[in-house]
Amino acid sequence: MALDAVVEDILATSKSKVAEINAETEQEVARILSEARERAAEIKSRKEAEAKHDIEALVRREMSSANLELKRAELNVHKEVLEQVRIKFLDAVTNLPKDKNEALIKKLLEPYDLKDMKVYSSKRDQAFVSSLVPNYGGTLDIIGGVVVESKDGSVRFDHSYETLARDIFNAKVKEVSKLLFG
Repeated sequence: MALDAVVEDILATSKSKVAEINAETEQEVARILSEARERAAEIKSRKEAEAKHDIEALVRREMSSANLELKRAELNVHKEVLEQVRIKFLDAVTNLPKDKNEALIKKLLEPYDLKDMKVYSSKRDQAFVSSLVPNYGGTLDIIGGVVVESKDGSVRFDHSYETLARDIFNAKVKEVSKLLFG
């Protein structure tokens, strides 16, 4: 019977060791699972934050792009309107009544000593301008106004309506734009 007691003692010790090992294993498994869950939660949280940041950045880029596109479209509309204003201005200058056109031409010629200058005009104004100046240079392809040139051609003053309109328009484009678009 002593052998049975030894076997039982060994079995009891073995069962105790197995139970102890199982308990340690369960604790280790629980610890590993807990750490894995914590890491998974950290990774999930980090990825969610990254995704949120990426979404916010994408929204900002899209908004910026949309605003830029809107500004471009608005600028194009402004350019078109300004071009229409410029064309209407040129049309109005082209169609000045005869008396106003002649008065304007006289005003344009006032600052010059015309005996030392050649004066060019549009075909429409040829008769009038040639009657005013001693040295009529001929006609140019302009809608109106005059071009005054030194006899040797070294100095030229372009007072054609196109040039005057362009200069006035360029000088006043900000004011015109402000009036039209606020």
